[in-house]
Amino acid sequence: MTGADRAEATGGAGGADGKAAPGPVFARLDRPRSDPAVTLAVIADPHVAVAERGTWKVYHRTLARLRTAVAVANARADAALIAGDLTRDGHPAEFDAVDDALADLSVPWRAIPGNHDVPKAFDDHATPSVERFAERYGPLPFAWEVGDVTLLGLDTAAGDDLRDTWGGRVGSAQRAWLAERLADAERPVVAVHHPVARLPERPEGDRWRNFRLWDADAVAGLLCEHDAPLALSGHQHVPAVVSHGGPAELLAPATCSFPQTSVHLEVGPEGTTVRLVPLADPDGVAEAHGLARDGKPLGRVVCELAERRLVGRLGD
Repeated sequence: MTGADRAEATGGAGGADGKAAPGPVFARLDRPRSDPAVTLAVIADPHVAVAERGTWKVYHRTLARLRTAVAVANARADAALIAGDLTRDGHPAEFDAVDDALADLSVPWRAIPGNHDVPKAFDDHATPSVERFAERYGPLPFAWEVGDVTLLGLDTAAGDDLRDTWGGRVGSAQRAWLAERLADAERPVVAVHHPVARLPERPEGDRWRNFRLWDADAVAGLLCEHDAPLALSGHQHVPAVVSHGGPAELLAPATCSFPQTSVHLEVGPEGTTVRLVPLADPDGVAEAHGLARDGKPLGRVVCELAERRLVGRLGD
């Protein structure tokens, strides 16, 4: 079965050619701007698994959803960002599956690691190092020109103090690098896996502490100081646009879990349109919703938070 057939057989909304109608508008932002216009596909949290099934991350559909996201990016975007957690748990076979899917991505792209992509003390396999991730997917941190926008990508997942947690930090060295790049760039957009902002609902507990960057206040201070137009993140699996009291942050939904969408940023002379890109047909969305609502408490809460933001946007 080809990659195209796999996407079709498991409810890929756009099909393998990405020719379905554009998805619904999630937000309109005054900044960033670009002339000429440019579209950036943000593919967050694929969590590609090889043999596992089920859970609120719908492991048995993960590779198909990534393939559909790639196909739609090829059809509609000028560039793509893979916003971390490419794999279920960093197993070499999972990276191989990701590489097979990304081999079809024909637009320029970059990737940042998520906590599931780097070695952890609790791994039962040999997860490749973050240095190997950079060899495979490009240097970290990076500055990348996309139209008139400078995308600044950071590693928030690796570090000796992060081996026992799925939390993240930017760290002092990368913050210094970021400050220099923010000072130089006219239209910077900062890409991190772990969010800088809290969700407005501010769920509490130790688990939720690990969603936001541990040094979020320091990073937010840099964004405000340099009036950065936008930050991009994943990790939370919940679509949201949150303000830092100045710059906005887009928390991208996951391709793997409900509602199984990627995001396209259409950056033009008048501002940026944030568009959701459904990757599953109604049956696929219903499957993801059911697995989340009937599964672990974390998955249920993430599903509920996503639902609140999507009522009326993705259809019945």
